[in-house]
Amino acid sequence: MRIAIVMSHASRRLNGALRDLHFARALILRGAETQLFRMHGGTELERELHLDGAVSATFCPADNPEEIPHRQISAALRQAVSEFAPDVVLYKGLGYAVNVDVQASLPAATRIALVVGGGVTDPLLDRAALVLGEYREQLALHFPTQFRGGQALVLPKLVDLDLAGPGIPVTKAKAEFDIVNVGTFAEKRKNQGALLPFAASHRLAFVGGGPLLRELRRSVPEDQRARINYLGQLPHAQVFGVLRRSRIMVHSATMDGLPRAMMEAMACGLPVVALRSTILGGVPLNAGFLVSEAALPHAVELLLADEALRIRMGNIARRHVETRHGPGAIALAAEETLRVLG
Repeated sequence: MRIAIVMSHASRRLNGALRDLHFARALILRGAETQLFRMHGGTELERELHLDGAVSATFCPADNPEEIPHRQISAALRQAVSEFAPDVVLYKGLGYAVNVDVQASLPAATRIALVVGGGVTDPLLDRAALVLGEYREQLALHFPTQFRGGQALVLPKLVDLDLAGPGIPVTKAKAEFDIVNVGTFAEKRKNQGALLPFAASHRLAFVGGGPLLRELRRSVPEDQRARINYLGQLPHAQVFGVLRRSRIMVHSATMDGLPRAMMEAMACGLPVVALRSTILGGVPLNAGFLVSEAALPHAVELLLADEALRIRMGNIARRHVETRHGPGAIALAAEETLRVLG
């Protein structure tokens, strides 16, 4: 079987696609000839090898790089994928024009698989032989046809457990931060302002940067500013360091998928709290709380007040990530993918 993985969002970098590279290698190790393809902002077609030469990635110039990412297409990408002659194309990211554009250039018998990466709608959805999503509840709600037909699978996040460390929850006495949040300040949907009231009595750490950060900082009452730490954008290894020094993670976004940052926090032994209207599942009941916006303060205060509960949930969170989002989980997902695709 020949599988093309098309990264639908144009970029010259693959540092944010480590999971996809490992997934491709797992498919290759199980006999599927697999390559990655992506648009980029350059003017030339470029190829490179990843994971010690195991995975080939082809970068193709976009025809309309001035357009928003969802509208960009590439004749070079169409040609490169066509020359590879895949039996199946996995499109990473739904709702991108490039998906329909590439598929239209391929033989009608070429099967389609979709990898959820934010959006949950795509013109190719009705023709998809497989949907790889973030968690079962998402698949059941948004992809009922594939879910009922056994054509919907969870694709793990792939958390670097070595960077996470042993995953032992930090004690209250040794913690530097009570609440940590990891995310960009470039989108209002990240909703970090919902955490500011906790600064009245707890130490907050914000990891990330962006144009909305200045506005948020100005809105903090002067008597609470000392308890808020703005750490900016950090190298990945340093983010794990912040997580290990924090007691819980609160993800306050009002629209999101299942963030890898939440799984990384759980790997460090942190229970997580998020909005149920944003994230439907993916977090075991005994490893964190998915709550209404009105219940968010209660859930946060409960975890911070009950040290035994917090540590117990943090230990369960670590075990969940080891089982569901470690390297072994990627291998199992590759096996299941090939089984479904036949």
